[in-house]
Amino acid sequence: MTAAPTATAATRGTTRPSRVHAEFMQIWEEGYVSNHISFENMHTPGLFVVAGDALRDSDGALDRERIRRYVDATMASHPAFRVRLQRSFLGLTPPAWVPDDRFDLDRHLVFWDEVLDFETADLRKLSGVDDVVMPLRHPLWRVRITELTNGAVTVGITMHHASMDGLSGMRLFSSTSQPSADAETGSPVDPFAGVRPARGWQLPILAIAQWWRGAGSPRAAWSAYRAKPFLRRVRRVAARLTLPLRYGRGGERAREQALPPRHSAYRKMDAGAAGRRARDLGATLSDLQVAAIIGAWDGEDRVVRLRFPVSFHSTAERGVRNHVRDMEVFGDADADFTKTIESVHRQVEERDDSKPYPPVPGRPIGYSTLLPWVSRPRYFCGAEILDMAPFPASLGRDDLAAAGIMYRGQLFIGANMPIDQDVEATTGRIYELMTGLPDTGRPSPA
Repeated sequence: MTAAPTATAATRGTTRPSRVHAEFMQIWEEGYVSNHISFENMHTPGLFVVAGDALRDSDGALDRERIRRYVDATMASHPAFRVRLQRSFLGLTPPAWVPDDRFDLDRHLVFWDEVLDFETADLRKLSGVDDVVMPLRHPLWRVRITELTNGAVTVGITMHHASMDGLSGMRLFSSTSQPSADAETGSPVDPFAGVRPARGWQLPILAIAQWWRGAGSPRAAWSAYRAKPFLRRVRRVAARLTLPLRYGRGGERAREQALPPRHSAYRKMDAGAAGRRARDLGATLSDLQVAAIIGAWDGEDRVVRLRFPVSFHSTAERGVRNHVRDMEVFGDADADFTKTIESVHRQVEERDDSKPYPPVPGRPIGYSTLLPWVSRPRYFCGAEILDMAPFPASLGRDDLAAAGIMYRGQLFIGANMPIDQDVEATTGRIYELMTGLPDTGRPSPA
């Protein structure tokens, strides 16, 4: 929900902006910032490998200043990358995204001084997700630039799931990357020039005004208010009021238990060939990926279940950042692969989105998501994006979670597993089940 900029009394004798801005979070997004564990866990990484030549100066050195100007003119000039979290006075409303009036690009752009070998580099280190936890008082994103020994450059982008889901995140990156190497990016701008952040005490006023405008009439407003149980509203306000006492509960010990070390791997395959394999087996590409994750599972429990996102994004609500609902599907890791695909496809097709999804059997192991991106090349600061390694916003204790992104005719699959599990072998097995071909190992973009 977005509160339109609202006129307020300007401070006499100053040039302080007279308009305020607040974009209220959805109720389910609050959970991602409800405690220190959830907040850190929802740092979501992605890794792009780009051609390095276009990012170098005449001496062959990485042109850091040019990259900085590009990030400033694209990401840092986009409204979604310039807002921070603001909590409401007395917890009367959900938190809101408001402009960061102390924005500093240096908080969000990091250059790695060491040149790394992509064949052996830690993918999560390259993505920057294991850097320091992002501060809540500033926009929740970070870019890490790393040179590779093969001449390519990695662009690690960590964003927070509270500010976007997978689909809205890919749309956002499309709007801040280039369609061609020489596309103009313009000059850096402050998207909130002349606008100031709403303060905590202003959020209830803005929320009431927005609710009243949206209702259209007193009767409709009263009906909308009664649609949500009063006690539920009271519990939410109480939870927000006690948040400072609960946010860091358990400290570092609780964090270590909830967020054990993870590592990641990725594979690249022909998206068209994988799609044909899925159709030949009577399913969708997403079904194929889910079935492959189940079939690649190597744990003792053989009947397992995966969370699977159902998107409710629509053209009528383009401003909604997070609009997915998780369902669960299950399968037997020892079953014939074609049977597993049939079962997964049937479970997805027979779901009823108007009701809570029913529980399913099996041990919960993790998460699967698949996203389309673009079919043509995209560019970062004039450098073509060659490969990408997507990683899911999985829970800290998930045993196996994978994300797929389709880009330029290729399907990239990235997976997370606990550090004591063989993520390379498991991701390779996912590749084999999705392609019907032997594993080719980690891609080597040049």
